[in-house]
Amino acid sequence: MKINEFNTAYLNNNTSKIDSDIQKIADPSKVMKNVNAFIQDVYENDINTSLQEINNFNNAIGFVQTADGALNSIRDDLNQIKTLQVQANNATLNSDNLSAVNSQINKLSENINNTLTQTVYNDKNVFGKFDFNGTIIDTSMPEFDINNINDFEDSLNNARNFIGAFTNEAQSKINNLSEYVLNTSKAKSQNETDLSKTVTDLKNNELKLNAQLLAQAHSINANTQSLMNLLNGG
Repeated sequence: MKINEFNTAYLNNNTSKIDSDIQKIADPSKVMKNVNAFIQDVYENDINTSLQEINNFNNAIGFVQTADGALNSIRDDLNQIKTLQVQANNATLNSDNLSAVNSQINKLSENINNTLTQTVYNDKNVFGKFDFNGTIIDTSMPEFDINNINDFEDSLNNARNFIGAFTNEAQSKINNLSEYVLNTSKAKSQNETDLSKTVTDLKNNELKLNAQLLAQAHSINANTQSLMNLLNGG
């Protein structure tokens, strides 16, 4: 009885050890998958954040380009006003001629101010001072009046300079972000490939160890049975 009890306990202990060893081998693949899920989430968040920043910069470029297009139109009107002013200084013009010239100047002036107040991007007026991600975009323009034509033209030039500088900066950041997204996407893909290989290797090692443990178990059973036979006089 005692021998049988010893043999049973011995086999149970070894069986438990085998189960424990198998569990230890199985756990790493689960850990790897959990770690990889975290890493993949980090990659995914970085990619999504960068794509959103690219979208923001593209919207900002669309905003300032809308302003730039309006300023081009204003520039054309301003040039026509200057030409008409020169024409009005012609001593040969009669009162009717001067009245016609002044009427054109007034219409062009009104058109300039309408352009300033009515040009919008996504329902937002494009002329003013804006803070975009810490970068100040100043497209502020005064109301046009024939008496402030020189100051107005200076403001127009300043606004276009701001627009040009911001567009170049934004395009550079878009290029950098696009490169980052590309590299991060490659790293994410490579990480998936590396994980797949690692898990496969772990599974192969697990199968090999399971076979070894099974062989050990059979050997233990055979040796124990032989011992019992000897002790029982078999």
